[in-house]
Amino acid sequence: MDRSDLPPLPTANQSGPEVCAVVRLYLAIIDDLTEEQIARLNTHIVSCAACAEEFRVLERATRLVESTVATAPSPRVDAAIRAMIEGSRQRPQPVLPVPTLAARRRVASGRRLGTLAGGLVIAAAVLLALFSSLHFSSIFEGKQAAFSLPGNLSWNWSVLYHSENRISANGDLYQVVSYDSLGTGNMHVETKMDQQLDVIAVGDNHETIGMDTIHHVAQMGADQWMVDDSLFDLQQLRHDIQTKAATFIGTDTFRGQEVYRIRYSNGLVMLLDMQYHPVNVLRGAAGPGTGEPIYTELRLLPPSQVAESMWDMNIPANYHMGTLPPTP
Repeated sequence: MDRSDLPPLPTANQSGPEVCAVVRLYLAIIDDLTEEQIARLNTHIVSCAACAEEFRVLERATRLVESTVATAPSPRVDAAIRAMIEGSRQRPQPVLPVPTLAARRRVASGRRLGTLAGGLVIAAAVLLALFSSLHFSSIFEGKQAAFSLPGNLSWNWSVLYHSENRISANGDLYQVVSYDSLGTGNMHVETKMDQQLDVIAVGDNHETIGMDTIHHVAQMGADQWMVDDSLFDLQQLRHDIQTKAATFIGTDTFRGQEVYRIRYSNGLVMLLDMQYHPVNVLRGAAGPGTGEPIYTELRLLPPSQVAESMWDMNIPANYHMGTLPPTP
């Protein structure tokens, strides 16, 4: 297929509206791309919720078209359609808009439409699929109305534990482990990178102290070493579901357990177990079974399993006040 009229496919490190526009051009012809090009598209989709949604729309349309049973009309229907076409040729034709990219997508290799009526059936199926996909959230309005968090549900009894692997600005891998007492506001976060970095930040609702355990340096006001756990604000989540700022999109299976899926307006998908406890958060989820988990591990722990020393903000005697290294 000649693609000389298309702009170059963006590289993995490029981002922005103009990049998304090019990616969506290539999504429309994904069946004709090489494995390398598809891999580059996938890298972008994983990190871009908007393009992941665009891809999901195209895939849904394709699946619906492929499931359509080809049928041949009766001679009378075929004749009537052809008569309509002949009649329309006698009248001035209106200027039609340029077809959408989705209409250009090759739905299956070797598949051909035997009759004009068969083509109309397929076109109707594509339009129906696109309409359904673009209004995906409205499909679940009834389910969302039925889905609600139990009134007596609380996470404040627990300590939210999660660990996460991150990549530094220099491309180095490091780990962030966090303990967040949801009922008290106490937080303990440790950031480690092999033997190069080990910083512990402990804070409450008023102050944060950071401690460089390698160089024995402490710094007050080390908020930059904390993590953002705002997604786990149960009261806000309840409000977002009620106002449809967050949308229930059904159930799925994650690492062997059944989960509820709730999509936030920023594209992230919260996973809750059947007892409505957080399991993980996905980025780039385009449908069931897709998406990349943000956390390598996430659990709600009873306070009895977390030592009180985790919340100790006293500076050890062998530390001196100074400046912590920059965050990775």
